[in-house]
Amino acid sequence: MNRNHAAAMFIGVLVCIPLLALYHFGFFKGTADWFATLFARGFVLPPGGLKQLVWLQYGYYTLMAFTSAWVCIEMLSQWRRLAFLLGGTFLTVTFSCVMAMSGILFEPVSGSLALWFAGIAGIAIGGTVDGYRRHVMREYFVGRLSARLFEELADQNHPAKMTERREITVLTCRLLNHAELSTGIEAPQFEELATHFQRSVTEFLIARGAYLDDCDARQVRVFFGFPLTDEHHALHAVQVAAVLRTQLAVVMREIEQRFGKKAQIGVAFSTGPAVCGLFGVSHFESFSAIGDVIDFSAQLCGLNAEYGSKVLISARTFALVKDNAEVRPMEMVCAPGSSQMSEVYELLAEKGTLHEQEARARDAFWQGVVQYRKGDLKQALESFKNATIEGRDDAPLKYFTDRVEAALKEKTVPEKETPKHSRKLAAT
Repeated sequence: MNRNHAAAMFIGVLVCIPLLALYHFGFFKGTADWFATLFARGFVLPPGGLKQLVWLQYGYYTLMAFTSAWVCIEMLSQWRRLAFLLGGTFLTVTFSCVMAMSGILFEPVSGSLALWFAGIAGIAIGGTVDGYRRHVMREYFVGRLSARLFEELADQNHPAKMTERREITVLTCRLLNHAELSTGIEAPQFEELATHFQRSVTEFLIARGAYLDDCDARQVRVFFGFPLTDEHHALHAVQVAAVLRTQLAVVMREIEQRFGKKAQIGVAFSTGPAVCGLFGVSHFESFSAIGDVIDFSAQLCGLNAEYGSKVLISARTFALVKDNAEVRPMEMVCAPGSSQMSEVYELLAEKGTLHEQEARARDAFWQGVVQYRKGDLKQALESFKNATIEGRDDAPLKYFTDRVEAALKEKTVPEKETPKHSRKLAAT
């Protein structure tokens, strides 16, 4: 239960207890008799007159008290709060008249008092500096953060600066064949397919502590380590990715069953410094980040389509999680605007979770990549054969095996750090 809900519950109880006491001491008896006389003059009542249901009175003013407190705390506009209170009062009086025509005496005063007292208390709490700040933060973060993390962010007495340069981990999840998926299918169907992908991935990631930065028909991008500071952001991202692989397999199976299309989904992580802050204009403002780490994550994600891999991580991410993750190397890449080559790794699983056969295959694959870069093509091919697990498709293994076999056929030995085993990523 968050702070606003707790405050609404507290106000509701404080309002209901005095009203219950007033009913017990007969304070509303005269009011009920006056309305009974008024209804007898103004309506044609059923034979037998009006009967009062005390439980209905108790239930109604209790409902009004809790609802009014909650709405007036959550609602930011004073005019809307006033409109709600006036509308609630009109509803209460109308309900009283309808009950009278049904033979039930329902006095509207207690319900109206509960509505206004709880509403005024809710406005007082919602109008505090803390209440106003929570309202403003809700516009920016609800739907992008889990409820738990939003409450943690909102409850900080001195919230961490969100406009600063900090290191974050960026996760990009993309429909690699989105162009293919959009052809041969009606627009409403593709819209439903993309929405299913977006909802499945975003709900999964947000529930596990990610901040949703961007979401469109092609990809979902989230941050770890923002807006709340998290010194273990890379580790948390990789832990989420290990479970995300299973979730994506379910999503791809559902897409194939519902739409008859085979979706290819890739994931990539990149860790690095970024300028975080509030960007945009008017209703298009949002807290986001700017930096090469954002573009690098997107570009690495696209490489999944070439390697056939599922999850790729940058060298910086691997350096932070190497004691907690099982990986194997892919290629050396050069990010836009940089002349320095860095390794790209495929994330396989969390540390220590590979079976013995899988661990041997990983080691053989790693050895094969190293031998290929040194130009030992025959040894590399032998290592890649040893990395094969019978009955399991391994697209990255096939990718490197094909390259080695092609090099052998050409009878050319790639020089160290040539484009045959390294690449320069294009700027987005």
